[in-house]
Amino acid sequence: MGIVELITNLGQPTLAEQLGYSGKDILVIVNIDDVGMHKDETEASIRAMEFGMVKTGSIMVPCPEFDRAIEWWRQAPEGIDLGIHLTLTCEWGQKYPWSPVLPEDRVPSLYNSEGIMWKSVRELLQHANRSEIIMEVEAQINKILDAGLRPSHLDHHMDFYYFGDLFEEVMELSRKYTLPMRVWRSRRYKVPFLIKNNLPSLRRRGYVFPDTQMGIYCMSGEDQSLEFRKAKYYEHLRSLGPGVHNIKVHIALQTDDLEEIMGGLHMSIRKIDFDVWSSDETRKTAEELGVKFIGFRPLQQLQEKLMKRA
Repeated sequence: MGIVELITNLGQPTLAEQLGYSGKDILVIVNIDDVGMHKDETEASIRAMEFGMVKTGSIMVPCPEFDRAIEWWRQAPEGIDLGIHLTLTCEWGQKYPWSPVLPEDRVPSLYNSEGIMWKSVRELLQHANRSEIIMEVEAQINKILDAGLRPSHLDHHMDFYYFGDLFEEVMELSRKYTLPMRVWRSRRYKVPFLIKNNLPSLRRRGYVFPDTQMGIYCMSGEDQSLEFRKAKYYEHLRSLGPGVHNIKVHIALQTDDLEEIMGGLHMSIRKIDFDVWSSDETRKTAEELGVKFIGFRPLQQLQEKLMKRA
């Protein structure tokens, strides 16, 4: 189970109230990771967002299905938004490769000996030049902007920006482009910047974050059946009080091609997430609980407004 942290704003308007809702509303942002990575993930992500509960995803700019995701984004239903799943690693290696947006002569340290991204964050940090990392991250943001589209938020592939001094540098890009970041506060990551600056203090500087964050992608050693994962999601929805809550999901169709790349476990839980978040049962459960689904766009618009004042 992912770490969930409630951010309080005692004496101040709640985030929901700043977004124009009441202090009693339960607002949920279901965000799909890895949009654009593979055709069977992208197609499933599109179907889930068109179903209606999921209103946002995070696109992987360097990946093979980027153009398909962009094509759909241009005519996506009203209320749907996409952020950027900042990507600096290629975990599947030559089995399913991708490389940085910037050419090798500009960011040579981000390319491994096979001419693609490093496979793990450990390898990335061992070999990569920090200035080249930030150049590539900014290039991914600008590739979306150059396409005439406005991303709604920034988040991370394989948690890379929780290491070293990268978090603070990405936060500067969050300010520069007025794009909220998806931020986990976890015992797993000892981020010096987040130890010194808690999220309420960052909010006072104009940064906007959901009140809670949650994800259940890989629960090692536990049941990975549809009924088990569905029960975990429903249990979480029932636990939510008023506020703005982010749930991270991974969604895909179940295909031989995808199983060949990532293996049966990773593929099957993505298919289960697709089934849960494209389900009339889930929609009915959320309605009974009074849950309202939103995307990241309202948060992006709020951060833009607050940072103009700062």
